[in-house]
Amino acid sequence: MISDSQLTAVFALKGIIHGIWIRFRFEAERVRISGKTYDHKSETMVKNLRLILIGCLCVLTLTGQPVAAKEKPLVVFACPGTRDDAFFALMCDFMQAAADDLGFELFIYYGDRHTRINHENVKMIFNRKRLPEFVIGSNSCDSGKLMLDKAEAAGIKVMIINQGFIGAEQKAVGQPGEKYTQWLFEFLPDDVQSGYILARTLIEKALQNKLVDSHGGVQVLAISGFEGATVSSLRLQGLRQALREYPNVRLHLIRYADWERDISRRVVKEHLAEFPEVTVVWTESDYMAMGIVEGVREMGMIPGKDVVIGGVDWASLAAGMIENGDYTVSVGGHFLDGAWALVMLHDALHGVSVPRLSQSHFSFITADNVAPFRRYILNGNWELIDFRKFSKHLNPEITEYDFSLNAILEQLQAR
Repeated sequence: MISDSQLTAVFALKGIIHGIWIRFRFEAERVRISGKTYDHKSETMVKNLRLILIGCLCVLTLTGQPVAAKEKPLVVFACPGTRDDAFFALMCDFMQAAADDLGFELFIYYGDRHTRINHENVKMIFNRKRLPEFVIGSNSCDSGKLMLDKAEAAGIKVMIINQGFIGAEQKAVGQPGEKYTQWLFEFLPDDVQSGYILARTLIEKALQNKLVDSHGGVQVLAISGFEGATVSSLRLQGLRQALREYPNVRLHLIRYADWERDISRRVVKEHLAEFPEVTVVWTESDYMAMGIVEGVREMGMIPGKDVVIGGVDWASLAAGMIENGDYTVSVGGHFLDGAWALVMLHDALHGVSVPRLSQSHFSFITADNVAPFRRYILNGNWELIDFRKFSKHLNPEITEYDFSLNAILEQLQAR
C-alpha cells in the first residue's frame, strides 16, 4: 500500500508538472497566434515529464511496494506503575519527550504495580506482531529475570532501569553482557543515597525545630514499601547509615505499607497513638506520605510543625505539600532515568561507548527550591527540553554525562 504521505507528495508533484504543462500550452498558443515560432523540443520534454510521473504512479499502484520512509527504532518500556502513577507518569512523560528528540518510537505497557500484570506484560512484549528493537524495563515485581530470559531468546536488546537485582538474584543474572548477551546496560538510582539524604534532612529539621523527646533525642518512624523489595532494602540501608551519624536519634520501628496511601495513614495513626514522642516520619514515597500527612492531622497534630515528614519521588503532589508546609522534603530526580537511558542508547547506536553499570544521583526539594521545580519541571512543557544536548555523539565535547536536575534547569532557564 502507498502511505498517505507518499500519495500526497506524488500528487503534489503531478500537480506542479501539470501546471507547467498548461502554462507551456498557453504560451505556445499565444506565440502561434502572434505569428512567431516556438520550440517543439520544449513541448516534447514536458510531455515526457508527464509520462514519467504517470509511469511512477502506475508502478507504485501495481506493486504496492513504494520506497517507504525509514521506520524509527521501536523502544518498548515495561512500566511497573499505572498511567496516572504519581511517579511513573512523570517518568513516561519525560521518556516520550526524549524519544521524540532522539528519533525513537516509544510504546509503553503499564503494570499497575501488580506482579501478575507486570509478568504478563513482559510476555506480551516479546509476542508482538512488530517486535521492538529495544526493551527498557526494571526488576520491579520480580519481573527483571523474566525479561532478560525473553530478550535473550528473542535476540532483542534490553536495558534495566529504576530497580535492579541484589543478593542471590544478582548472582543468578550476573552483570550486563555476561550471562545475558542482549543485556546492554543497567542504569539505576542510587537508592542508598536517597534513604540517606532523606534521613539527614529530616533529622536536621527536627533538631532545628527542637522536636526532641524528654532526653533530648529524636525518635524516628520509618514506613517502607514492600518488605524484601530491592528498592526498599537499599533505601533502608541509607536510613541506617544516616542514623549512625546521630547517636541521639532512635529508629523506633520499620513498618511496611505496600506503597499504599491508606495503609500508610493507618500505620502512622497506630504508631503515634502508642508513641506520641515520635517527631520524624521517614517514608519511601511521596504517595505514601500523603496518607501519613492525613494520619498525623487526624491525630490532632500539625504536619510539618509537630511531626516532620519526608519521602522519595519528586511527585507533583509533593510540591503542593511542601508549599503549604505539611511536607519537609522530597528526594528524587530518578523519574528522569528512562529519558537518560534513551540518551545512552542513542549514543551506543552511534558507536559511543556507554557504561554497562551506572547510577543516577538524587537531589532534594524543600521550601527553598520548590518554586523553580514547579515552574520548570511540573509545568508539563517537557518538549522544551532538548535531550540531544545531553548526547555525547551529538556533542563530542562532553566527556562525562551530566544527568542532573541543575542541567535540566539551566537549559530551561536559558530559554
